[in-house]
This record gives sequence, C-alpha cells and structure tokens, in this order.
Amino acid sequence: MTVTTSYRRVATSTLNGVACSANSNCITVTVNDLTPGSIAADQTICSGGDPAGFTSVAATGSGTITYQWQSSTTGCNGTFSNIAGATLATYDVPSGLTVTTSYRRVATSTLNGVAVQLNCITVTVNNLTPGSIAADQTICSGGDPAGFTSVAATGSGTITYQWQSSTTGCNGTFSNIAGATLATYDVPSGLTVTTSYRRVATSTLNGVACSA
Repeated sequence: MTVTTSYRRVATSTLNGVACSANSNCITVTVNDLTPGSIAADQTICSGGDPAGFTSVAATGSGTITYQWQSSTTGCNGTFSNIAGATLATYDVPSGLTVTTSYRRVATSTLNGVAVQLNCITVTVNNLTPGSIAADQTICSGGDPAGFTSVAATGSGTITYQWQSSTTGCNGTFSNIAGATLATYDVPSGLTVTTSYRRVATSTLNGVACSA
C-alpha cells in the first residue's frame, strides 16, 4: 500500500425480498511515505586525515523528520553504532581518522515512528608504515659507503619509493636522487661530502597517494 486509505464495511439484511443496508464505522490506514534521501560518496584518505564533508539529500515524509548518523568499522554489512550528537541532516567526520569506517544516516518520521536507513558510504583509510633504514657510518673521503640495511614499507595500497639526500644534515633540505626508486639504495663510491639520506615511501590507493 502506498496511499493513505479509509475503509468501512457495508452490512445488508435481506428479509422477504427487502434489502436493508447500514455502514460500519470508518477506519483509516495512514501511509507514512518516508523517503530517506541519500548521502555520498565513498572516499579515500591518508591515515589521520580529514575526510571531505558528505553531500546529502534530505529525507522527506509525512511527519516531522529526525536523523541519527551511525558508523561501522566492520563494513556496510557489519554492526553499526550511533554517533553521539550526530543528529543533523548532514555530518562532517572529524579529522584524525585512522581506521576505515562506513557511515549511514537513519531518518525517522514522528508519524507512527517509521524509520528508514540510507545507503552506506565508506571512508577508506590508506595506512602506511614507512619501514626503516640503517645505519649511520663514517668513511674516508672518496670511499665507498657500505650498503644500507632496510625494512620495507607496508601500506594499504601500492608501495613506491624515492631516496633523497641532503648535504645540510637531517634537518636540512633534501633532494630526490635520480633513479633511486627501489626499497634499498647503495651510495656510489667516491663520496667526498658528509651526506644524509632518507627514503620516502608512498602508498597509492584509489588514486590517493600517502607518503612517509
């Protein structure tokens, strides 16, 4: 049923060929036509980042509409919990998100308490652990540094590397080393200037690149 409809019963008594009719009282089935609206869209952020505000279309219905936003860290088919204080038509996820989280909005009409859930959207967190390199060493001018030891980076997306160097110390200005894009790097022999090195790891997921 999609339309509010009233009903009554007509009773007829037939005696000696004479039919007499009477109507019952009237009852009404009220249809609360609640349309939940929509929210959009899935997005990917770097760990600790600030998701973009969700776009939304307000719910419409026969009664007064109220909202409750919910979140789940177990996916759109997982268990959702209410977000405290999130009772507006729109919701802005606070910055600092470190776990992939799904969101939905529940719209409730005060007319007979009908509630409808919206579509689910997911903020995917592109986590990145940069790994490590070691260790400081001292060489004679023009010598050949020992190869660096390294622990590979791990992340949610595809990992790429860029090695950088600085002749002004670890707090100085670093520049990319041309062609140095592997997980490991071997400094060429002949080094004559004290040089600092670091490795930048980048995880790319859904077109979003996060570096550390």
